[in-house]
Amino acid sequence: MQALNTSNQVDSSRRYTLEEFWALSEPEDRSHYELIGGFLYIVPPPNPLHGDLASRLARALFKFLDVNNVGGEVYFPHEPVYRRAEGSTYLEPDLMYVSKALREQMGSKRTSADIVFEVISRGTSTYDHTTKADAYLTLDVRELWLVDPFMLTVKVHYRSEIDNTPVWEMVKYSTDEHAKSRVLAGWEVSVDEVFKDLR
Repeated sequence: MQALNTSNQVDSSRRYTLEEFWALSEPEDRSHYELIGGFLYIVPPPNPLHGDLASRLARALFKFLDVNNVGGEVYFPHEPVYRRAEGSTYLEPDLMYVSKALREQMGSKRTSADIVFEVISRGTSTYDHTTKADAYLTLDVRELWLVDPFMLTVKVHYRSEIDNTPVWEMVKYSTDEHAKSRVLAGWEVSVDEVFKDLR
């Protein structure tokens, strides 16, 4: 990847190309940038709880894939989903699953994912539920899991269509329930197990 000569000064009012985005220096406070429609968003660094919850989901996902001999790959940051277009987008999910079929369809560029998982932080809750969720819909992600340790809920967004327009159909799963995937039929996760020791 070739970096362009750019100023270290970040201008959040303008649109960036992917090349300009890749050339930016990382913030010094462990935050990172994401690009949606060409516009920069700064995401604060995760706390340890964030990693614990992503790890629990990953363990459950790996177990299901192995036991059921389901193909595909599971990816962690800094693995991105990105698309070059007028108003490029580049996001790093907390966790994502890409099926073998989708990987073959995409080739060498990861422009989508079958399932994306995001663990909610206090500083990113609105962004994750709105701007970022909409960006994943634009990237043709089929399922989005928003894991909220403050409300002890898992909100699963299923890709749907209304009048040929893609929309999210959302189901909220709470304690004593199992969050269910439609992309991976038969995979479900106990909300209590995800948030164990957090109550």
